[in-house]
This record gives sequence, structure tokens and C-alpha cells, in this order.
Amino acid sequence: MKSDSRTYKSIKNAQITTLYFFIQMVLGFWSRKIFYDYLGSEVLGLDTTAQSLLHFLNLAESGVGAAVAYFLYAPFYNNDTSAINKIVAIQGWIYRRIATLILALSALLMCFFPLIFSGIKMPLWYAYATFCVLLIGNLLDYYVNYRQSVLSADQKTYKVTKVTQMSSIVFRIMLILWLPVAQNPFALYLGTTFLGYMIGALWLNHVLRKEYPWLKAVNTDGRTLLKEFPEIVTKTKQLFIHRIAGFLVFSCTPLIMYSFSTLTIVAYYGNYLAVTDKADKILTQAFSSTNAAIGNLIASKDKNKMLSVFWELTDSRLCISTIVIATLLVVTEPFISIWLTQDYLLGGVVLYIILAQVWLNINRTAVDGFKDGFGLVQDVAAPILEGTISLMVSIVCGFFLGISGVLMGGIVSGIFVVYGWKPYYLFSRGFEINAFSNFYVPYLKRILLSAGSIGLVFYASSVYAFKPQNYLAVFIYAIIVGLSATVVTFSLFSRFTSGMKSFNSRMVVLVKSIFS
Repeated sequence: MKSDSRTYKSIKNAQITTLYFFIQMVLGFWSRKIFYDYLGSEVLGLDTTAQSLLHFLNLAESGVGAAVAYFLYAPFYNNDTSAINKIVAIQGWIYRRIATLILALSALLMCFFPLIFSGIKMPLWYAYATFCVLLIGNLLDYYVNYRQSVLSADQKTYKVTKVTQMSSIVFRIMLILWLPVAQNPFALYLGTTFLGYMIGALWLNHVLRKEYPWLKAVNTDGRTLLKEFPEIVTKTKQLFIHRIAGFLVFSCTPLIMYSFSTLTIVAYYGNYLAVTDKADKILTQAFSSTNAAIGNLIASKDKNKMLSVFWELTDSRLCISTIVIATLLVVTEPFISIWLTQDYLLGGVVLYIILAQVWLNINRTAVDGFKDGFGLVQDVAAPILEGTISLMVSIVCGFFLGISGVLMGGIVSGIFVVYGWKPYYLFSRGFEINAFSNFYVPYLKRILLSAGSIGLVFYASSVYAFKPQNYLAVFIYAIIVGLSATVVTFSLFSRFTSGMKSFNSRMVVLVKSIFS
């Protein structure tokens, strides 16, 4: 298989992402246990809350990176390095101004920290220090790392993954080893986090210089360059609204949860995310590695090929995510019980809701990828509605149901907007065919297949009611459940969905090309 083909690059991205996922997963579980012992649950809850506050400030960026990626697809397709340089220069010019705004907003926000963190038992300077270190890492993306968009548009996200993940892994291991003997564990925690950000930024820019020696700053005022690419501003404004919805649906959850509970409960919620969010991120990143390929495919204007690839991506992702969700449904709480003891469990209902969110988030990637590839971001009312529904449902249900109610916001908004409106918009405006017969009806069949597979695996596990007592038993149990889910789900999807059949054929050709 050619090393410059879309399929090869997509598989390469997925391979590297998967490798580092497993490394990070093992380190994540190990480090979180160490962090509980030497930092405490409040520090972990503080970290989650500070990250959410930074996501709020990052709304100022929302849309720029995605708009730039969209406009880089065509220049890479045509090998137009001059246009790539100019577009990246525009991104840098905008990002420097955004970074200045974020700094000003951060200073203002920190004035309210005594009020925001009035209920914490640790010294208030912990909140300031944690937020400032995370802020520095965030600003590096604006001032230094912004050119990584070129690697993403060129389907070389795996190079970004290698740099960012490896620097994170090295400093995470250092932290794990030093925390038990450190006189000031919190200072060590902040110091290694800071060094990880700095080394990662320097390393990433070295990779960029080596990979694209022709990529350089264009010494022209950004306003002048924008006259050549006025659509970037239009797309950015539209994408800004979409990113606000993403913030309200995902990043607001810990903040709303904190308002109805404590940092300790937020940390317990983080324990579940330590398990489920790893699967969410690995699959989302692996699936998103095809976005540049989708952009290039759309540039070819072959509608039949686009539709075939859409269902191939949709069905394969549904199959894989269903296997993962079925396994997590059975294994997550037994693992947490051994990892941190049963005192850290929040109950089965919370797990069901979290996994429903993960399933919805993972399986939106095919529609989102094609929608972004077509540049269909004009539906600014949809994300406003999505964010509003999510926020209102989270607050109202959170008041009556607590943490379970807070988590319902993303599910309700996702069903109505992400799985209701967005496919209609893609099929009617992008593919220009009827959405009801070409998406909703066949997709409903696939949802039933997914639900049936998860139900069968869950029922079988409840009948045999095995309760693992140690890590090895959990590992073996997870393998057994995962293999069972794979057999059931893969059989159903391969038999009843066209996209999975195409995916299987592609994998057969790939394997033959590797061993031929």
C-alpha cells in the first residue's frame, strides 16, 4: 500500500493513537491511585474544575483551528505550499490576539477564585497555582504549537500524538516515582506538568521544521492576508457558535456537578472518566484521523464514493464502539472496586448514563467529519439549541436527581440535535439526497443491532455473575467479555450492514498487501 494514500495514513494515525492510548491507560490508573494517596481527592477535583474553567476561556479560539484545517485540505491536495504558508500565518496572527484576550480574561477570572473555591479545605493558592500552570500549557498552543494544524491537514496527526503523548508519559512516570518521597508533592505535581508542556512544545516544533522545511512565517500583516482568504473569517464565526455548544455540553458538566455537590464527588466522577473517557478519546481520535482523508475525498467530488465511504466509516465505528461499550458496562465498576475500593463507586445508573454519553459522542464522528469536510457550518442555530437544551436539562435534572441528572443534559441534547438535525443537514445539503430514507431508516436498524449486542453481553454477564477479586481476574474477565462482545457484534454487523462488509473487504486487501 502506498505510504501517501488516504487509507495508509488513516491506519497509521489509528495505530499510533491506539499504542499510546494503552500506555496512557496503564499509567493513568497507576498514577491516579498514587495521586489519591499523596495529593488527595480535592486536588484531583480541583484539577478537573480548573480544566473546565480553561475550556470556558478557550471559547475565544473556538472555530479558528477548525476553519484553518478546512482551508488547508485543498492546498495539500494541490501541493500549494505558498497558500499553506499564508493560511498558517493567518492562524498565527489570530492566535496571538486570542492569547492576549485569554490572558486578560484569566486575570479577571482569578479575582473571583475566593468565591468560586470558597468551599475547598486546602489553601487557596493551590487553586491559583494549578490554574496558572494549566494556563501556561494552554498559551503554548497559541504562541508556539499552532502550526500542528499542518500535520493534521496532511493526515500526519500521529506525529503530533507521538510528541505530545511521549512527553506526557515521561513526566507522568517521573511524577509517579518521585511523589512517594517528595517533601512537597503538590509542588512536584505542578513542576512536572509545567516541564511536560515546555518539552512537548519544543519537540513538536522540531518535528515541524524537519517535516516541512518550507513552512515559515509570512511577514505580512494578518489583515492583509485575510483579504486573500476572507472565507476563513466567515467559517470561524460559524464554527465559534458550534464550539460554544460543545463547551456547554461537555466542559460545563464538572462545573455544574460541583455546584450541586463537592470537589470530592467531582473527583469520584473523574474515576469513572479515567476508565470510560480513555475509550472515548482513543476511539474519537482514531476515527478523527480520517477527517483529512474525508476532506480530500470530498475535493474529488465523487458522490457515490463519498456515500460508500460514509457508511463504511459509520458501520465500522458503530461495531467497534458497541464492543467497547458492552465491555465497559460489565467491567468498569468491578475494576474501580479493586483499584480504589467500593467506597469510590457512584452507582450503576451513573455508569449507564456515562456510557450512553460515550456511545453518542463516538458515533457522531462520521456525520461530523463529512459535515465539516463539506464546510457545512452555517447552521448556527443548531449548536445554540444543543447547548441550551444541555444546560437547562443539566441544571433542572441536577437539582432533582443530583449527579445523574447533570449528566442527562448531554444525552437529551445529543439525541435531538446531533442525531436528529445534523444528519438531515448533511444529507440534504452535502450529499443532496433524502435524509429520511437514506439515513434515518438504515441508521435505526444499526442502533437496534448495537442495542441488541450490548443487551446480550450484559445479560450473559449477569447470569454468570462473576466477581473478580484482583487485577489479574479483572483483566481476564475483560478479555472474556470483550471477545464475547466482538463475536456477537461483529457477526451481526457483518451480516446486516453494507458498510461493515465494505470495511471487511478493505481490511482483507490491506492484510494481503502487507504480506505480499
